[in-house]
Parts: sequence; structure tokens; C-alpha cells
Amino acid sequence: MIYISLNHFIYNLEAESRIWIDFEGHHPFIYQIDKHGYNTTLMDGTHPLPANINGCFINHQFLFHFFNFRNSQNINLFPVFIKDILSFCKDEKTGLHIGEMYDDITSSIIKTGKRIDPVYISNIEYFNNSVKNVVENINIYASDIYNKYFRDNENFELQIRLRYDSNLDKPTEDPNEYWLKYDRVIEYTKENGILKEHASSYKKLNEPFIGLEISELQPNGSFRKITKPHTYFNEAKLTAIALSIRFALLNLDKPADGRFLALDDMLISLDMSNRAKVVDFLLEISDKYKIYLFTHDKMFFEYFKHKTKRYQGEWVCKEIYMDDGKTPYIRNSEDYLGQAEHFIKQHEYEIAGNLLRKAAELLCNNFLPAKWQLSTEYSKLDLNGLIQNCKRYAEESELNDITIFEELDSFRKFILNPASHDSYDIIKYRYEVEECLFTLKSFQAIEVDSFLEYGTKLSFELKTPLPNIEKYKFEIILCDDFRVIKQPDAEPVISKGMINYRVIKNEIPGNIQSANTTIKKFYDVNYSKSDKSRSPDYLNSIIELRTEEPIGSFIL
Repeated sequence: MIYISLNHFIYNLEAESRIWIDFEGHHPFIYQIDKHGYNTTLMDGTHPLPANINGCFINHQFLFHFFNFRNSQNINLFPVFIKDILSFCKDEKTGLHIGEMYDDITSSIIKTGKRIDPVYISNIEYFNNSVKNVVENINIYASDIYNKYFRDNENFELQIRLRYDSNLDKPTEDPNEYWLKYDRVIEYTKENGILKEHASSYKKLNEPFIGLEISELQPNGSFRKITKPHTYFNEAKLTAIALSIRFALLNLDKPADGRFLALDDMLISLDMSNRAKVVDFLLEISDKYKIYLFTHDKMFFEYFKHKTKRYQGEWVCKEIYMDDGKTPYIRNSEDYLGQAEHFIKQHEYEIAGNLLRKAAELLCNNFLPAKWQLSTEYSKLDLNGLIQNCKRYAEESELNDITIFEELDSFRKFILNPASHDSYDIIKYRYEVEECLFTLKSFQAIEVDSFLEYGTKLSFELKTPLPNIEKYKFEIILCDDFRVIKQPDAEPVISKGMINYRVIKNEIPGNIQSANTTIKKFYDVNYSKSDKSRSPDYLNSIIELRTEEPIGSFIL
């Protein structure tokens, strides 16, 4: 699409005219010609990659391209770098990613009249130095990462070194032209079957060259240079080298700041023993990076879940499927409700019903204190006993809404009863299974957190009204672990439990007494007899003696 702009005021002869070309949908740059010459600007003033991106993506294509060279070829990693590495390397001075610099330089050659704009040449030099800095950083860490995390014990150590030398720095016998430049470049043509080099007939941009040198430690302590690593090492070792180079750019000394690392099926070519090494590395750096690991390999998925079990709460594992309408949906892995929802969509209602039963048992046990999960003979309650105790515990803790537990009790008799699945109406059963799932999700939304522990000491003071003013101080010792129960869109409720207490009337201590009650009810009963000069809110009026803070401050 071509636009000719006359500043929208064609009668204004003083206005500066320009012609600009936008290849809409194909390139992020606008090409512009005006009285200052030929230049480019970024469309809408934005770059194709957001400058504030703080992470990187790695997929199996990165590993494939890293050593996808013919045996006769020298390894030039620049195409891999510009596609998969430099796009994520941010230059702090300009705020640009180095890949953006390259796009800017190669999208057009900036001229002033017939001469190359000095700024353009300066941009090339700045780009070269930026790439050199990246390469030097990789050279500091890559060998150590490989030898520490990916080398088999029986294999020799490797030295990994990248080359991006300026023409002044490189050895005279090195034929490669590493740095990007705008000049006559070396070209190769065949003459009588012989490959000959010659300078190009006009100036143009060359393709930069990032070389790779691998040296292997020998038994005598010296290092032997591997001329063509892609023909010498097997695929697993080449993958380990590539990952070591990529991971060398991760800033592991910097505190976590929201950086992420996304890995998309990059390990499909490795056997499980080599995948395990990568997993161990990722687990070690997971405190510095948010890691997103994608795979279609079920065995590897299960292995990774197993490895992350000891990092409880730090990792979330999810599975992606398609429903009947080919719409993707995500379910939590190893979550009974997520699995039940999955099997409902797959029309496996009996399996879903059994998973809902397991979910109900788990949710009841999480909701109830340990002693409420036992019968009078101290044996584990079945689901019926658990649901009945949940109802009673919720009522006695004065929850606002206990309909969830009543609904759960009704589902227990059919959906959550495995003996009832032998004969049923499919349509009706699906509806009831979905209703049960909804109820259990509502149950799951109730949060139960630790609040005040057994042995905690509390106190509050009240006065009787006129004319007979008397001062009462209540000292309480908790004989249970008290918990805070939070229902969505409702005020937090403190659970019921045993307390020992005594009342000090006009500084005269009374006897120790016991009660099975809620803290709120205990306060409200005594507050109703007072002169109401204190706050009616028990969370603000009752003090935890060790910290001398209101108990409301302990609700997170």
C-alpha cells in the first residue's frame, strides 16, 4: 500500500512533502523518502517485539537448526542467533532487543543523497559490538553449564567457545568474515568445477558469521580441538551443547523479577536419561525464572510431575484436550474435579462419578479438623459420616450458607454412591453429574486457613451499665486449633472449639470454666450484657496476649 502525503493541506506550499510506503501486514517498517533522503520508521512507533519483554522461548526447532549443517559445511550459528537468541537479548542503553537492531539495519540502507548516512554505519558498528558482548557472556558460562549439568561422568570435559571477531581481531589465516558490514563482500562462484572467491561488484550487507569451537579434554590434560562438532558428537551431546549455549545467557545471579523461560517440546529428540539432566537444571533455576514447559509426550509429562512433587505448591501441571466441538479445554492434572470434568466431556460418566466421590472425600477432610474426621470409636468416617460432620461443623461454626453441604448429602445417595451406577438413565445421569461437579466446585471455593493455635491466650474487658458499674476481664486459653473459614462474598468466620476461661470481676479472679463454642458467640453473649462502650466487633475487641494485637489482625 503506497501513500503520498502533502501534510493534508495541499494549498500550503511551505509544508514538507514526503512519500512513504507501507507493505501492510508484511513488515514492521514504513519506508520514507523526503528532502532529507531515504529512511525507515517503525510502524505506529512500535517494534515487532515489545521492548519490555523479559524472558525467552525455546522450542525443538532451535535445537534442530543449531546443528543442521552438511558435513562439508562450517558451522555458522548467526541464523540461529538472529531467530532464536538475539530477539530476546535486550540492549539496556537503547531499550531495543538486538534482533530489532538487525531488522532495522537490514530493512533498508539509509542514504543522504548518494552517500551512506554515517548514522547507518554507526548503527552497524553498535550492532556488532552488541552481538560480541552476547557472545562473550556465553563464553563465560557455557562450558561450566555443560560440564556441571549435562556431561556424563564417563565423558571428557568440553570447552565451548563462540567466535564473533572483527576483521582486525581475527587470526590472519581465518577466512571467515564475522562482523556485519556494508562493503564489497566475498562471494564464491564455480569456474570449471572449482570454487573460487572474489569481491562482489557492488557494496552490500554480508551475512555475519558466529563460529563455534569445541575442544575436548584429553587424558594427558591437554585439550583437542574438534574441527566439525556436528560430525563428531552424537545428537544427545550436540543438544546438550546447544542448551548450554542458550542457558548461558540466563542471568542466574539476578534476583527473580518476573522473568520467564518458555520451553516448547524441545527435548523430544532426547532419551529420558538426558531429559532428566535438563529437568534437574530447570528445577535448580526455578527460583529465578518462571518456567513454562510444554510437551505432548505423556511419559515425560508424568516424569516431570513426579520430579516436582517435593516442590509442593510451586508447580502447576495442566493437561489440554479437545471436546466434541473441537474446542480446546484445560484441566488440572491430578485434581479430582479437573479429571471428573474431563471425563464428563468424554461421556465417561461412571468414571466421572467415582472421581467426584474421591473429590468429595478429600474436600471434607480438608474442611474438617482431624478429630471431626473420626467416629466415636476413632476410626475413619465414610463419606456419609464426613458429610454429616461437615454440615454440623458448618452450622456450629455459624457459616452463613450451608446449602452446599445439604446438596452434597443429596448427591451422596446416588452420584457419589458407586453401587448405584449399574443402571441409570444417561441423560439424567449426565445432568446430575454436572450438578454435583458444580456443588463440589463451590465447596472447593471455601477457604479454610489456620488462625489461632491450641494454647493461645486471649483476653477482653467489658463493663456493666449504670447504675451498678462493674468491670469484667475475660481470660481465655484455646484448647483447640481454631481456624478461619472464608466463603466467597461473605465475612470470614472463626470455627467452633473448646476453650478454658475465667472471669475476673472487679479484679477478683473467678474459677476456671470450659465451653465448646465459637469465639464470636462467647464475646457476643457477654457484650450483650455490657454498657456497649466497647466495639461490638469481637475481632477488634479480643486481644492476643503474646503480641497484644487484636485477633482480627491474624486473619490473612
